Amino acid sequence: MGYFYDLFPCVIYEEEVPEGFKVPSMYFPPAFSFDGNDTNQTFMKTFNLSVKLFHKGSHAALDAAETIADAVRAKRMIIPMINQDGTPTGDYIRLTRIDTRKGDGFVSIIITWSSRYFYDRETWPSINGVTIENQLKE
Repeated sequence: MGYFYDLFPCVIYEEEVPEGFKVPSMYFPPAFSFDGNDTNQTFMKTFNLSVKLFHKGSHAALDAAETIADAVRAKRMIIPMINQDGTPTGDYIRLTRIDTRKGDGFVSIIITWSSRYFYDRETWPSINGVTIENQLKE
């Protein structure tokens, strides 16, 4: 939200869009995810977030959405993470896709990214030593 707000300062809604909402504004619903196999050590979750941008008209909304999307593309689709107080964490999200789509009275900025997570692994006692015995065949 902070990254988009820096690119397009406006009113931000998180929970839901109220009646009589202000324009311009953006609504950030919760992202949804779906999973998939990745490696034998990790699984992947792909996240999708559809930000709604409201403006005075559809052309203004589409222009603002494209400006945001192009700014993200120009930064190689990398969005830096920030703390609640706005300070950088040093981490980032690298988007795999960003699209804009015109809806009924708004424009969606649809962003997609993937994250890897390690599988739970059973813990085994460590090996303290190894003895190898071999015999040669004649």
